[in-house]
Amino acid sequence: MIHLNIQRKVFLASFALATTMALLLTLVMRWNLGEGFERYTSAAELARLDWLVSNIEAEYARNGNWDFVRAAPAQAWLRLSRPTLDGDRQRPPPGPAMPPLNRPPHPDEAGPPPGDRPPLDLLRVGPRLTLLDADGRRLAGNPATGVGAETPIVHHGTVVGRLALQAAPSAGRDLDAAFLASQTENMLFAGLAALGFSLLAAWLLARHLLAPIRDLTRGARQIADGSLATRIQVRSTDELGQLAADFNDMAERLGRVEESRRAWISESSHELRTPLAVLRAEIEALQDGVRMPDAATLARLHKQVLQLAKLVDDLRLTLDREPGGSQIEQQRVAPVAILAETVDQFRERYEAADIRLDSSRLVDGGWWIRGDGGRLTQVFSNLLENSLRYTHAGGQLRIAAEVSGQQLALEFDDSAPGPRAAALPRLFERFFRAEPSRSRAFGGSGLGLAICKTLVEAHAGRITATASPLGGLKIRIELPLDKP
Repeated sequence: MIHLNIQRKVFLASFALATTMALLLTLVMRWNLGEGFERYTSAAELARLDWLVSNIEAEYARNGNWDFVRAAPAQAWLRLSRPTLDGDRQRPPPGPAMPPLNRPPHPDEAGPPPGDRPPLDLLRVGPRLTLLDADGRRLAGNPATGVGAETPIVHHGTVVGRLALQAAPSAGRDLDAAFLASQTENMLFAGLAALGFSLLAAWLLARHLLAPIRDLTRGARQIADGSLATRIQVRSTDELGQLAADFNDMAERLGRVEESRRAWISESSHELRTPLAVLRAEIEALQDGVRMPDAATLARLHKQVLQLAKLVDDLRLTLDREPGGSQIEQQRVAPVAILAETVDQFRERYEAADIRLDSSRLVDGGWWIRGDGGRLTQVFSNLLENSLRYTHAGGQLRIAAEVSGQQLALEFDDSAPGPRAAALPRLFERFFRAEPSRSRAFGGSGLGLAICKTLVEAHAGRITATASPLGGLKIRIELPLDKP
């Protein structure tokens, strides 16, 4: 079986379409040329019979209607088709195409009297002539069929009839047939030339259209082989160009995901190493008899185990990008009331740290959302703990609540110190610390804000970090209100 790739399919489809169109156009032009040529020759023949039209118009003007024809069609038609009518000789206009056959005899020449002459059939068109009235009904002559030409019969500016001439039969038109054959041959040559150009155009079109796809195929294989730095050239601004740009964007995102994965593994192992090292040292000290398994030693071991368990739980939570279902209870809760209760639990610690906790703008307007009260408490606790840990003594934390449209906004503004502007976009990344010099004992595991982001997004909300007008960090949480 012949293997057809996309380029060959596009080429064959374009070439087949061009071939079909060229053949169809050739046939239509051949038919139209034949029909048009017959109409043209008929019109040329009919134009030489103006004397016959004059005879008919004069006879109609004399009678005022077509009754003279309807009464005796054969006799009237025979009389109208004579070149002379009522003694007024009307000869057809001279011309090179007028044959000398059956010309009207001169009065001095011998022959029958004028009334007995047979009708003169110039160009032998008599059997092909038809006289019609204004409604198209035949008055005299043979029935009009096929292609031909017509000329009006006019009386006082009104068309009262038509004189129709059928096209000459093909048997007597050898010259016409030769002309049509010559024109057909020319059209065939033109069609073949068009096919040749269509062949070239189809090849160029297929090559142009398939070039971006080949780039995409090569880039996809390189990405699959692990070369995430691969980028492809954007050749245009059309759909294929947009596809190439999307591919580059995908490769960029994959590169960031891979970097994040490597950093997560490195940071996770680093964070787990500390409590594991403490546990190992304590256990080895017990095994060597350096320490006795008393209550204090067991308490230290238990504390390290709890710290390790909390770190594992935090890691698991930040990995769950959709913590819905069993982890997030969907029920009607009052977030401002939950925040106020959490703030009350932290007041003593803030007073001990000499940090003013301002919740005067935390006004509950009876707003409700759909979510999990326990998870919201975890978010608020993390934010309060974060401000308590980093805000300098003598500073403050200001908490406010407001509603805009169908969104409830909760804001946490603390005083100096604040993170660097370059660090703000990365505050919600796992293990990121705005101040790397801080110890883990002081700065935590670096998962608090990442957990907040995960839980807020699980409530269909949004959390952002900006510089606070108080000189520290401003955290803004937006949650969709529940419809009453």
